[in-house]
Amino acid sequence: MRDVSRTVIDLHPVGLFRRGPSGEVEQDFGALLPGGDLRKFGWTILDKGASDGFSYRPVPFSAAGISDANKNAFGGRVFALERDSGTTRLFLVWLPTTLVNRIRNGTLLAPLNFHVLFHPLTYESEYTGTRPYWTGKNQVDGVPYYVRLGIRYLCSDFKAVAHHVMAVADREPNLAYVVPVAESTGNFQDLITPDGMLSTLNELYQTLLTLLQAPEKPRFDAVGHVMLSGYSRSGNRLVELMAQFGTKPFFTQHLIQLNAFDINLGNSDRERLPQLARLWEGARQWASVNKKARVYLYTAYRSHYDHCLNNPIPRGNRWDDSVHVNLDDVSWSDTAAKAKTGDKRGTASETYASSGRFGIVCLPTSFFRFYLANRHGDQEETVGNPVRGWHDGDYDLRRAHGHGLFLRGMMSHALAHGDPAFFAVRPVR
Repeated sequence: MRDVSRTVIDLHPVGLFRRGPSGEVEQDFGALLPGGDLRKFGWTILDKGASDGFSYRPVPFSAAGISDANKNAFGGRVFALERDSGTTRLFLVWLPTTLVNRIRNGTLLAPLNFHVLFHPLTYESEYTGTRPYWTGKNQVDGVPYYVRLGIRYLCSDFKAVAHHVMAVADREPNLAYVVPVAESTGNFQDLITPDGMLSTLNELYQTLLTLLQAPEKPRFDAVGHVMLSGYSRSGNRLVELMAQFGTKPFFTQHLIQLNAFDINLGNSDRERLPQLARLWEGARQWASVNKKARVYLYTAYRSHYDHCLNNPIPRGNRWDDSVHVNLDDVSWSDTAAKAKTGDKRGTASETYASSGRFGIVCLPTSFFRFYLANRHGDQEETVGNPVRGWHDGDYDLRRAHGHGLFLRGMMSHALAHGDPAFFAVRPVR
Protein backbone atom coordinates (compact mmCIF):
# COMPACT_ATOMS: atom_id res chain seq x y z
CA MET A 1 0.00 0.00 0.00
CA ARG A 2 1.11 3.59 -0.51
CA ASP A 3 0.25 7.02 0.87
CA VAL A 4 -2.07 8.89 -1.51
CA SER A 5 -2.87 11.90 0.66
CA ARG A 6 -1.64 14.29 -2.05
CA THR A 7 -4.07 12.77 -4.53
CA VAL A 8 -6.89 13.08 -2.01
CA ILE A 9 -6.23 16.75 -1.29
CA ASP A 10 -5.94 17.49 -5.02
CA LEU A 11 -9.32 15.87 -5.60
CA HIS A 12 -11.10 17.25 -2.55
CA PRO A 13 -9.19 20.01 -0.72
CA VAL A 14 -11.64 20.28 2.23
CA GLY A 15 -12.56 18.16 5.19
CA LEU A 16 -9.44 16.07 5.90
CA PHE A 17 -6.10 17.56 4.87
CA ARG A 18 -4.81 21.07 4.21
CA ARG A 19 -1.72 22.48 2.55
CA GLY A 20 1.08 23.71 4.75
CA PRO A 21 3.20 26.82 4.20
CA SER A 22 5.40 25.04 1.66
CA GLY A 23 2.56 23.19 -0.03
CA GLU A 24 3.03 19.99 1.97
CA VAL A 25 0.04 17.97 3.13
CA GLU A 26 -0.96 18.64 6.74
CA GLN A 27 -3.66 17.23 8.95
CA ASP A 28 -6.73 19.43 9.37
CA PHE A 29 -7.50 18.94 13.07
CA GLY A 30 -10.56 21.12 12.86
CA ALA A 31 -12.02 18.60 10.41
CA LEU A 32 -11.25 15.64 12.67
CA LEU A 33 -12.72 17.30 15.78
CA PRO A 34 -15.15 19.89 14.37
CA GLY A 35 -16.83 22.44 16.62
CA GLY A 36 -16.72 22.38 20.39
CA ASP A 37 -18.83 19.34 21.28
CA LEU A 38 -20.09 15.98 20.15
CA ARG A 39 -23.77 15.02 20.10
CA LYS A 40 -23.89 11.49 21.45
CA PHE A 41 -25.72 8.99 23.64
CA GLY A 42 -24.70 8.08 27.17
CA TRP A 43 -23.93 4.69 28.72
CA THR A 44 -27.55 3.73 28.06
CA ILE A 45 -29.64 4.87 25.10
CA LEU A 46 -33.01 5.21 26.84
CA ASP A 47 -33.74 7.48 29.80
CA LYS A 48 -37.32 7.89 30.98
CA GLY A 49 -36.39 11.07 32.85
CA ALA A 50 -34.72 12.78 29.90
CA SER A 51 -36.35 14.96 27.28
CA ASP A 52 -37.82 12.76 24.52
CA GLY A 53 -36.96 9.64 26.53
CA PHE A 54 -33.36 9.11 25.51
CA SER A 55 -29.88 10.23 26.52
CA TYR A 56 -28.85 11.98 23.30
CA ARG A 57 -27.15 15.30 24.09
CA PRO A 58 -24.14 17.45 23.23
CA VAL A 59 -21.04 16.71 25.30
CA PRO A 60 -18.35 19.42 25.16
CA PHE A 61 -14.88 18.39 24.04
CA SER A 62 -13.64 20.14 27.18
CA ALA A 63 -15.06 17.20 29.17
CA ALA A 64 -12.16 15.20 27.73
CA GLY A 65 -9.66 18.04 28.15
CA ILE A 66 -9.84 19.10 24.49
CA SER A 67 -9.70 22.77 23.52
CA ASP A 68 -9.12 24.68 20.29
CA ALA A 69 -5.55 25.18 21.41
CA ASN A 70 -4.71 21.51 21.84
CA LYS A 71 -6.90 19.73 19.27
CA ASN A 72 -3.78 18.65 17.42
CA ALA A 73 -2.68 16.72 20.52
CA PHE A 74 -5.93 14.74 20.56
CA GLY A 75 -6.80 14.68 16.88
CA GLY A 76 -4.40 11.94 15.88
CA ARG A 77 -3.41 11.37 12.29
CA VAL A 78 -5.21 10.19 9.17
CA PHE A 79 -3.60 8.16 6.40
CA ALA A 80 -5.06 7.84 2.90
CA LEU A 81 -3.77 4.54 1.56
CA GLU A 82 -4.16 2.79 -1.78
CA ARG A 83 -3.39 -0.73 -2.90
CA ASP A 84 -3.07 -2.00 -6.46
CA SER A 85 -5.42 -4.99 -6.40
CA GLY A 86 -8.90 -5.92 -5.22
CA THR A 87 -12.27 -4.25 -5.55
CA THR A 88 -11.57 -2.18 -2.41
CA ARG A 89 -8.42 -0.18 -3.01
CA LEU A 90 -8.83 3.06 -1.03
CA PHE A 91 -8.53 3.03 2.77
CA LEU A 92 -8.77 5.97 5.15
CA VAL A 93 -7.13 5.11 8.47
CA TRP A 94 -7.13 7.13 11.68
CA LEU A 95 -4.62 6.62 14.48
CA PRO A 96 -4.74 8.42 17.84
CA THR A 97 -1.70 10.52 18.65
CA THR A 98 -0.49 8.19 21.39
CA LEU A 99 -0.34 5.27 18.98
CA VAL A 100 1.41 7.32 16.30
CA ASN A 101 4.18 8.02 18.81
CA ARG A 102 4.33 4.45 20.11
CA ILE A 103 4.64 2.99 16.61
CA ARG A 104 7.38 5.46 15.73
CA ASN A 105 9.28 4.67 18.92
CA GLY A 106 8.72 0.93 18.83
CA THR A 107 6.91 1.03 22.18
CA LEU A 108 3.53 -0.51 21.40
CA LEU A 109 2.26 -2.17 24.56
CA ALA A 110 0.08 -4.72 22.73
CA PRO A 111 -0.74 -5.76 19.16
CA LEU A 112 -2.56 -3.00 17.30
CA ASN A 113 -6.35 -3.39 17.25
CA PHE A 114 -8.60 -2.30 14.37
CA HIS A 115 -12.15 -0.99 14.05
CA VAL A 116 -13.47 -1.35 10.49
CA LEU A 117 -16.67 0.34 9.31
CA PHE A 118 -18.52 -0.78 6.17
CA HIS A 119 -20.31 2.11 4.43
CA PRO A 120 -23.55 1.43 2.49
CA LEU A 121 -23.42 0.14 -1.07
CA THR A 122 -22.71 2.87 -3.62
CA TYR A 123 -25.07 2.08 -6.45
CA GLU A 124 -26.33 5.64 -7.01
CA SER A 125 -25.58 7.40 -10.29
CA GLU A 126 -23.16 9.75 -8.51
CA TYR A 127 -20.80 6.84 -7.97
CA THR A 128 -21.38 4.89 -11.16
CA GLY A 129 -20.64 8.13 -12.99
CA THR A 130 -17.37 8.72 -11.14
CA ARG A 131 -14.49 7.21 -13.07
CA PRO A 132 -11.90 5.98 -12.65
CA TYR A 133 -12.53 4.57 -9.20
CA TRP A 134 -11.49 6.16 -6.88
CA THR A 135 -9.42 8.92 -8.40
CA GLY A 136 -12.06 10.23 -10.78
CA LYS A 137 -14.62 12.99 -10.50
CA ASN A 138 -18.22 12.73 -11.60
CA GLN A 139 -18.48 13.97 -15.16
CA VAL A 140 -21.72 15.83 -14.44
CA ASP A 141 -20.73 17.96 -11.44
CA GLY A 142 -17.00 17.41 -10.95
CA VAL A 143 -17.35 15.95 -7.42
CA PRO A 144 -15.01 13.10 -6.32
CA TYR A 145 -17.78 11.11 -4.68
CA TYR A 146 -15.66 8.20 -3.45
CA VAL A 147 -13.24 10.48 -1.65
CA ARG A 148 -16.07 12.54 -0.18
CA LEU A 149 -17.79 9.34 0.96
CA GLY A 150 -14.69 8.16 2.79
CA ILE A 151 -14.27 11.51 4.54
CA ARG A 152 -17.95 11.48 5.49
CA TYR A 153 -17.67 8.17 7.32
CA LEU A 154 -14.28 8.98 8.76
CA CYS A 155 -14.96 12.34 10.34
CA SER A 156 -17.18 14.92 8.63
CA ASP A 157 -20.85 13.92 8.78
CA PHE A 158 -20.84 11.08 11.30
CA LYS A 159 -17.92 12.51 13.33
CA ALA A 160 -16.49 9.05 13.93
CA VAL A 161 -13.02 10.26 14.92
CA ALA A 162 -14.60 12.45 17.60
CA HIS A 163 -16.63 9.46 18.80
CA HIS A 164 -13.45 7.42 19.19
CA VAL A 165 -11.69 10.21 21.05
CA MET A 166 -14.61 10.95 23.37
CA ALA A 167 -15.74 7.38 24.07
CA VAL A 168 -12.60 6.38 25.93
CA ALA A 169 -11.10 9.66 27.04
CA ASP A 170 -9.81 8.20 30.33
CA ARG A 171 -7.90 5.32 28.74
CA GLU A 172 -4.87 5.19 26.47
CA PRO A 173 -6.26 4.05 23.11
CA ASN A 174 -4.97 1.02 21.23
CA LEU A 175 -6.99 0.95 18.03
CA ALA A 176 -6.90 2.21 14.47
CA TYR A 177 -10.19 3.20 12.84
CA VAL A 178 -10.48 2.13 9.20
CA VAL A 179 -12.93 3.27 6.53
CA PRO A 180 -12.45 1.17 3.39
CA VAL A 181 -14.07 2.84 0.38
CA ALA A 182 -15.79 0.32 -1.89
CA GLU A 183 -16.14 0.45 -5.63
CA SER A 184 -19.74 0.62 -6.88
CA THR A 185 -19.15 -2.86 -8.31
CA GLY A 186 -17.63 -5.46 -6.04
CA ASN A 187 -19.04 -4.00 -2.81
CA PHE A 188 -16.27 -5.09 -0.40
CA GLN A 189 -16.15 -8.59 -1.92
CA ASP A 190 -12.43 -8.81 -1.16
CA LEU A 191 -12.98 -7.96 2.52
CA ILE A 192 -15.96 -10.13 3.46
CA THR A 193 -14.07 -13.38 3.88
CA PRO A 194 -12.16 -14.12 7.08
CA ASP A 195 -8.89 -14.53 5.19
CA GLY A 196 -9.48 -11.45 3.05
CA MET A 197 -10.22 -9.22 6.03
CA LEU A 198 -7.30 -10.45 8.11
CA SER A 199 -4.75 -10.23 5.30
CA THR A 200 -5.92 -6.67 4.48
CA LEU A 201 -5.57 -5.53 8.08
CA ASN A 202 -2.10 -7.04 8.32
CA GLU A 203 -1.17 -5.21 5.11
CA LEU A 204 -2.50 -1.96 6.60
CA TYR A 205 -0.49 -2.57 9.77
CA GLN A 206 2.75 -3.15 7.85
CA THR A 207 2.11 -0.01 5.79
CA LEU A 208 1.61 2.08 8.94
CA LEU A 209 4.87 0.73 10.37
CA THR A 210 6.67 1.78 7.19
CA LEU A 211 5.11 5.23 6.91
CA LEU A 212 5.80 6.01 10.57
CA GLN A 213 9.39 4.74 10.25
CA ALA A 214 8.98 2.20 13.02
CA PRO A 215 12.05 0.23 14.15
CA GLU A 216 13.03 -2.49 11.69
CA LYS A 217 11.96 -5.27 14.05
CA PRO A 218 8.55 -4.29 15.46
CA ARG A 219 7.53 -5.65 18.82
CA PHE A 220 4.40 -7.24 17.33
CA ASP A 221 4.31 -8.90 13.91
CA ALA A 222 0.55 -9.06 13.35
CA VAL A 223 -2.68 -7.27 14.22
CA GLY A 224 -4.57 -7.77 17.46
CA HIS A 225 -8.33 -7.68 17.88
CA VAL A 226 -10.91 -6.51 15.35
CA MET A 227 -14.21 -4.69 15.72
CA LEU A 228 -16.55 -4.62 12.72
CA SER A 229 -19.39 -2.14 12.20
CA GLY A 230 -22.06 -2.02 9.53
CA TYR A 231 -24.53 0.77 8.84
CA SER A 232 -27.68 0.87 6.74
CA ARG A 233 -27.38 -1.08 3.48
CA SER A 234 -23.90 -2.34 4.36
CA GLY A 235 -25.55 -4.74 6.80
CA ASN A 236 -25.52 -7.41 4.11
CA ARG A 237 -21.70 -7.33 4.25
CA LEU A 238 -21.90 -8.40 7.90
CA VAL A 239 -24.44 -11.08 6.94
CA GLU A 240 -22.16 -12.58 4.31
CA LEU A 241 -19.07 -12.48 6.50
CA MET A 242 -20.72 -14.06 9.53
CA ALA A 243 -22.33 -16.74 7.35
CA GLN A 244 -18.76 -18.02 6.82
CA PHE A 245 -18.22 -18.58 10.52
CA GLY A 246 -15.72 -21.32 11.28
CA THR A 247 -12.62 -22.05 13.31
CA LYS A 248 -10.29 -19.82 11.30
CA PRO A 249 -8.13 -17.47 13.40
CA PHE A 250 -10.09 -14.41 12.28
CA PHE A 251 -13.14 -15.63 14.20
CA THR A 252 -11.44 -17.38 17.11
CA GLN A 253 -8.54 -15.00 17.82
CA HIS A 254 -9.15 -11.61 16.21
CA LEU A 255 -12.81 -10.64 15.82
CA ILE A 256 -14.22 -9.60 19.20
CA GLN A 257 -17.07 -7.16 18.48
CA LEU A 258 -19.85 -6.63 15.94
CA ASN A 259 -21.91 -3.43 15.78
CA ALA A 260 -24.99 -3.18 13.55
CA PHE A 261 -26.22 0.41 13.22
CA ASP A 262 -29.77 0.24 11.83
CA ILE A 263 -28.82 -2.18 9.10
CA ASN A 264 -31.27 -2.33 6.20
CA LEU A 265 -31.45 -5.83 4.71
CA GLY A 266 -34.34 -5.38 2.30
CA ASN A 267 -37.38 -3.35 1.34
CA SER A 268 -39.85 -5.15 3.60
CA ASP A 269 -39.89 -7.37 6.66
CA ARG A 270 -40.39 -10.33 4.37
CA GLU A 271 -36.96 -9.56 2.86
CA ARG A 272 -35.24 -8.15 5.94
CA LEU A 273 -36.01 -10.65 8.66
CA PRO A 274 -34.52 -13.81 7.08
CA GLN A 275 -31.26 -11.93 6.49
CA LEU A 276 -31.23 -10.59 10.04
CA ALA A 277 -31.78 -14.17 11.24
CA ARG A 278 -28.74 -15.31 9.20
CA LEU A 279 -26.58 -12.62 10.75
CA TRP A 280 -27.78 -13.29 14.27
CA GLU A 281 -27.28 -17.04 13.95
CA GLY A 282 -23.73 -16.50 12.73
CA ALA A 283 -23.11 -14.19 15.69
CA ARG A 284 -24.55 -16.77 18.10
CA GLN A 285 -22.30 -19.52 16.72
CA TRP A 286 -19.27 -17.24 16.87
CA ALA A 287 -20.04 -16.23 20.47
CA SER A 288 -20.35 -19.88 21.43
CA VAL A 289 -16.63 -20.44 20.72
CA ASN A 290 -15.16 -16.98 21.35
CA LYS A 291 -15.52 -15.98 24.99
CA LYS A 292 -14.55 -12.37 24.17
CA ALA A 293 -17.35 -11.88 21.62
CA ARG A 294 -19.54 -8.79 21.92
CA VAL A 295 -22.51 -7.83 19.76
CA TYR A 296 -24.55 -4.61 19.79
CA LEU A 297 -27.51 -4.16 17.46
CA TYR A 298 -29.31 -0.83 17.08
CA THR A 299 -32.46 -0.88 14.99
CA ALA A 300 -35.65 0.94 14.02
CA TYR A 301 -37.35 -2.38 13.27
CA ARG A 302 -39.25 -4.03 16.11
CA SER A 303 -39.06 -7.37 14.26
CA HIS A 304 -35.23 -7.26 14.42
CA TYR A 305 -35.31 -6.54 18.14
CA ASP A 306 -37.86 -9.27 18.83
CA HIS A 307 -35.93 -11.88 16.84
CA CYS A 308 -32.76 -11.23 18.83
CA LEU A 309 -34.70 -11.16 22.09
CA ASN A 310 -36.22 -14.56 21.30
CA ASN A 311 -32.82 -16.04 20.35
CA PRO A 312 -30.38 -15.11 23.12
CA ILE A 313 -26.64 -15.56 22.81
CA PRO A 314 -25.52 -18.93 24.28
CA ARG A 315 -22.97 -19.60 27.05
CA GLY A 316 -25.24 -18.30 29.82
CA ASN A 317 -25.71 -14.83 28.35
CA ARG A 318 -29.43 -14.65 28.99
CA TRP A 319 -31.25 -11.35 28.53
CA ASP A 320 -31.92 -9.93 31.98
CA ASP A 321 -31.69 -6.14 31.86
CA SER A 322 -34.45 -4.44 29.85
CA VAL A 323 -35.91 -0.95 29.70
CA HIS A 324 -39.04 -0.04 27.74
CA VAL A 325 -39.99 3.61 27.30
CA ASN A 326 -43.35 4.83 26.02
CA LEU A 327 -42.14 7.72 23.90
CA ASP A 328 -45.48 9.52 24.23
CA ASP A 329 -45.38 9.57 28.04
CA VAL A 330 -41.99 11.28 28.47
CA SER A 331 -41.38 15.03 28.23
CA TRP A 332 -41.04 16.33 24.69
CA SER A 333 -38.51 18.89 23.53
CA ASP A 334 -41.05 19.92 20.88
CA THR A 335 -44.08 20.81 22.99
CA ALA A 336 -46.03 22.02 19.97
CA ALA A 337 -45.75 18.59 18.37
CA LYS A 338 -47.01 16.92 21.55
CA ALA A 339 -50.13 19.09 21.48
CA LYS A 340 -51.04 17.94 17.98
CA THR A 341 -53.18 14.93 17.20
CA GLY A 342 -51.82 12.14 15.07
CA ASP A 343 -49.68 9.03 15.19
CA LYS A 344 -48.05 7.99 18.44
CA ARG A 345 -44.30 7.90 18.75
CA GLY A 346 -44.44 4.34 20.02
CA THR A 347 -42.33 2.38 22.49
CA ALA A 348 -38.54 2.11 22.52
CA SER A 349 -36.72 -0.83 24.05
CA GLU A 350 -33.20 -1.57 25.27
CA THR A 351 -31.96 -4.95 26.53
CA TYR A 352 -28.59 -6.33 27.64
CA ALA A 353 -27.33 -9.80 28.38
CA SER A 354 -26.33 -10.78 31.89
CA SER A 355 -22.65 -10.51 30.90
CA GLY A 356 -23.13 -7.00 29.49
CA ARG A 357 -21.39 -8.10 26.29
CA PHE A 358 -24.53 -8.20 24.14
CA GLY A 359 -27.13 -5.50 23.64
CA ILE A 360 -30.12 -4.72 21.45
CA VAL A 361 -31.82 -1.34 21.09
CA CYS A 362 -34.99 -0.41 19.20
CA LEU A 363 -35.97 3.18 18.42
CA PRO A 364 -39.00 2.74 16.12
CA THR A 365 -39.47 4.59 12.85
CA SER A 366 -42.60 6.17 14.37
CA PHE A 367 -40.38 8.07 16.82
CA PHE A 368 -38.79 10.21 14.10
CA ARG A 369 -40.40 13.03 12.18
CA PHE A 370 -38.27 12.09 9.20
CA TYR A 371 -36.74 8.63 9.40
CA LEU A 372 -35.79 8.37 5.73
CA ALA A 373 -37.23 8.89 2.26
CA ASN A 374 -38.21 6.26 -0.26
CA ARG A 375 -38.20 7.37 -3.86
CA HIS A 376 -40.54 5.86 -6.41
CA GLY A 377 -39.74 7.47 -9.75
CA ASP A 378 -40.61 11.16 -9.39
CA GLN A 379 -42.44 10.58 -6.11
CA GLU A 380 -40.88 10.72 -2.64
CA GLU A 381 -42.41 8.91 0.31
CA THR A 382 -41.45 10.13 3.78
CA VAL A 383 -41.10 7.31 6.30
CA GLY A 384 -41.64 8.43 9.87
CA ASN A 385 -44.07 10.52 11.87
CA PRO A 386 -44.09 13.90 10.08
CA VAL A 387 -46.67 15.53 12.39
CA ARG A 388 -45.59 14.42 15.86
CA GLY A 389 -42.15 12.89 15.37
CA TRP A 390 -38.87 13.91 16.99
CA HIS A 391 -36.21 15.77 15.05
CA ASP A 392 -32.88 17.36 15.83
CA GLY A 393 -33.48 21.09 15.58
CA ASP A 394 -29.76 21.84 15.41
CA TYR A 395 -29.42 20.11 12.06
CA ASP A 396 -31.11 20.49 8.74
CA LEU A 397 -33.84 17.86 8.81
CA ARG A 398 -33.11 16.32 5.45
CA ARG A 399 -29.40 15.94 6.13
CA ALA A 400 -29.61 14.57 9.66
CA HIS A 401 -32.48 12.12 9.31
CA GLY A 402 -33.48 9.63 12.00
CA HIS A 403 -31.90 6.69 10.18
CA GLY A 404 -28.55 8.48 10.29
CA LEU A 405 -28.88 9.13 14.03
CA PHE A 406 -28.16 5.47 14.71
CA LEU A 407 -24.59 5.86 13.49
CA ARG A 408 -24.20 9.58 14.12
CA GLY A 409 -25.13 9.28 17.80
CA MET A 410 -24.72 5.66 18.87
CA MET A 411 -21.15 4.90 17.84
CA SER A 412 -19.89 6.21 21.19
CA HIS A 413 -22.24 3.79 22.94
CA ALA A 414 -20.85 0.80 21.04
CA LEU A 415 -17.26 1.93 21.62
CA ALA A 416 -17.75 2.58 25.31
CA HIS A 417 -19.27 -0.89 25.75
CA GLY A 418 -16.31 -2.60 24.09
CA ASP A 419 -13.73 -4.69 25.87
CA PRO A 420 -11.53 -2.23 27.82
CA ALA A 421 -8.44 -4.07 26.55
CA PHE A 422 -9.56 -3.34 22.98
CA PHE A 423 -9.06 0.36 23.50
CA ALA A 424 -6.26 0.47 25.99
CA VAL A 425 -3.84 -1.60 27.96
CA ARG A 426 -3.73 0.87 30.81
CA PRO A 427 -5.57 4.00 32.04
CA VAL A 428 -4.37 7.45 31.10
CA ARG A 429 -2.52 8.98 34.06
